[in-house]
Amino acid sequence: MQRRGYVLAGGKSRRMGADKAFLPVSSQAAIERQCLLLQDLCPDGVFIVGRNKELFDSLPWAHLEDQCGGQGPLDGIATALNHAQSGIAFILAVDLFMVTKDDFDALYLAMNQSEADVVYAYSADGTHIEENQPLCSAWRVSSTSDIVNRSLVAGTRKVSDVVKGLRTMRVHVPFSHLANFNSPEDFSGLKS
Repeated sequence: MQRRGYVLAGGKSRRMGADKAFLPVSSQAAIERQCLLLQDLCPDGVFIVGRNKELFDSLPWAHLEDQCGGQGPLDGIATALNHAQSGIAFILAVDLFMVTKDDFDALYLAMNQSEADVVYAYSADGTHIEENQPLCSAWRVSSTSDIVNRSLVAGTRKVSDVVKGLRTMRVHVPFSHLANFNSPEDFSGLKS
């Protein structure tokens, strides 16, 4: 089964004040870290999905423009699924800086051992607050592409609303791996 990886980098990073795709994470730009993380798992290619192709021209990964232009992560997922056409599409948000290769290996294993349409990461902290993260996920293209596209056309913007209507499976990952970095304060916590 074909496996492609898609790094979603379409946000405007307003709260961060700088493009999150180019923040330094593990001695490289975040976009490079995320693409490299998916590379071994995705022999059929890794792609950057988002706006402003010229921002990514110097990188070795192909860029796909969001099909609807700026409609949020669901637009990026629809673009990825339409591009993939078959197999599995691995989705990773550019600002999930703590996700690891082991997390994606676990998603892939779960996808192979189930009939789920979407396998996504989740975690819980010490107080049992759960964090579901469909932007760290594996999507079975044949059973999700039409549904995602129809949802987007109907005005749905929340990935979690679309996932509710699909066969899903969750894979537990460490709570810290799903930290989302939206502000300079969040990011300074990563660097310290």
